[in-house]
Amino acid sequence: MRFITLMPLLAALLSLTACSQPQSLHCDSAFQAISVIQGKTEQSPLLGQQVITRGVVISEIYADSPLPGLMLQSLTADDTPLTSEGLFIQLNDGNQYQQGDVLLLQGTVAEINDLTSLVDISQIVRCDTDIDPKPTAVSLPLSSQLSFEALEGMWLSFSQDLIVNDSYQLGRYGELILADQRLIVPTEIKLPGEEANQYAKQQLRQMLVLDDGRWQQNPDPAPYPPSGLTANNTIRLGDTVRGVSGVLFQDERGYRLIPTGTPEFINTNPRPVAPVAKQPEELRIAVFNVLNFFTGHGQAEPFPTRRGARTPTDLARQQAKLVSALAAMDADIIGLLELENNGYGNGSAMATLVAALNEEVSTPYTLVKTAETPGTDAIKVGLIYRQSAVSETGTAATQTAEPFTRLNRAPVAQSFKHLASGKDVTVAVNHFKSKGSCPRDDSLQLQADQHDGQACWNAARVEASHALSAWLATAPTGVTTPYQLVVGDLNAYRMEDPVRALEQAGWTYLHDEQNPGFSYAFRGRSGSLDHALARPQLAKYLRTLEHWSINADEPVLLDYSSRYKSAEAQQRLYGPTPYRSSDHDPVIITFSF
Repeated sequence: MRFITLMPLLAALLSLTACSQPQSLHCDSAFQAISVIQGKTEQSPLLGQQVITRGVVISEIYADSPLPGLMLQSLTADDTPLTSEGLFIQLNDGNQYQQGDVLLLQGTVAEINDLTSLVDISQIVRCDTDIDPKPTAVSLPLSSQLSFEALEGMWLSFSQDLIVNDSYQLGRYGELILADQRLIVPTEIKLPGEEANQYAKQQLRQMLVLDDGRWQQNPDPAPYPPSGLTANNTIRLGDTVRGVSGVLFQDERGYRLIPTGTPEFINTNPRPVAPVAKQPEELRIAVFNVLNFFTGHGQAEPFPTRRGARTPTDLARQQAKLVSALAAMDADIIGLLELENNGYGNGSAMATLVAALNEEVSTPYTLVKTAETPGTDAIKVGLIYRQSAVSETGTAATQTAEPFTRLNRAPVAQSFKHLASGKDVTVAVNHFKSKGSCPRDDSLQLQADQHDGQACWNAARVEASHALSAWLATAPTGVTTPYQLVVGDLNAYRMEDPVRALEQAGWTYLHDEQNPGFSYAFRGRSGSLDHALARPQLAKYLRTLEHWSINADEPVLLDYSSRYKSAEAQQRLYGPTPYRSSDHDPVIITFSF
């Protein structure tokens, strides 16, 4: 009797259990198109919902990462260009899926670092194999109808040649920044403000990060160029990359193309062998940022130095590269920047570098010594010269009053008599406040980034320009001459306020109209932070001005440092050559009187 009574209850429970379980997927199950899941906005309109979708596998994504997965693409695209046809599937079920597999799967829609994804996959069915998916043809700059968000997750191909614009992260993450052309820092060619900002916005549609598809940091060997990066086989900004294709991924660092094939790298920007030859009767002046050349002399523990080499071996490697570059410049006067501010005596950075240089050149160099230490900053500027071409006249001077007390480094000036022409030339070498380490103090809002393309501390640099011009007008070396030259890293691009302030004060900007050149590269754009300006009386004698492109175009991986490099990589990537001896290119100015 009890058994008969329980039968209806048991049947009801079994029915309820069956209804609560999800229905098993099969290849004819209804599904939401990938384009519907992606939607037309930054976030999926189905965020947080459980959906069933279908697509063809394009590739695995970061299989060695904590978040491996697949990139799935629609079998048939919709007719709306604003909706992506690709979707990241967070999946690590131990099964192997190949390109061309058609999958039907169920999961929850999520945004992982703004990448629309399907997570918590509950069911997956392989419905077909050996489908031949095709990439979507795209070109840079993106058309006005397209955005990278609309292409997120899709397999893309670029039939056009692309140009390497940045290799800074090549050693750390295996990345290059490519674009349809060599991109210029907006304020190098546009006035700060709306004009520069609009130009910068436009450039975002021209550039793309080429990843290596690996999660590993400090990959060894570097993935690009495919022939293998070495000290003698480089990849330079301005080189061409052909046949680029891959899946457009997005993470916290932005969009990046994970390659589905190996592109071709073409050396279209070869290394320059040497600067333009100098004639014996000419006067050549150069300025070079020596990338924190520190010897540690005077410190209780010399190594690691405060800003430069971490070991004596690294210092020797750095010194050899710098000497190779300095010797090849064939300059009569050289302004040096980012020297350790530890005096002029034996063991100091300046004396050490000059002694090493003199072992390699036939005509030795001499230090210019100021009676007063050039400021209290850890780094300083300095001047060296060849007695065979010029002689010091007057007294070397430095300016340590405001605004050269804390932010801008103290300038150094000296007058020289050019032996071949008899003319007295005063050279002032400078290093203005950098664009980094922006102030947080509300009282320094004038120094904060004004979002006009000039970054922070612009007001401090403008103040330095005014003060420098006023100081040189007093003939600080004791020599009054119309032939005055300002050189150095002004930490401002060509059209920015500090450079224009010097022009407004009567200085002539020296440049090569046919080949303007660059001295620095930053975040996919090139420009000049290092400049030369002369009084008009000297400017008319300019013969050539050259940005000797030995550094900014080269991967940082080729510098002297041994950090994050295996013993084998330290040997493979290093050469005692000028290339990547610093992060700035030297500026070489030649006058013919």
